[in-house]
Amino acid sequence: MPSDDPSVPPAQPPAPRRHRAWRAVGMLALAAVLGLAFWGYTTPNMQVHWENLASLCGF
Repeated sequence: MPSDDPSVPPAQPPAPRRHRAWRAVGMLALAAVLGLAFWGYTTPNMQVHWENLASLCGF
């Protein structure tokens, strides 16, 4: 039963399940991108050369 009292906030319907599905899709996409980035980092052409990074920082 709705209340006419302005101090009581109206009840909100529960969030639809599609938000949960989109969140799961986003997490899977993020995991795939991070996995590919890590795999690319392990290849010799993509590894960071720490001496070049240090020279960019002024060391």
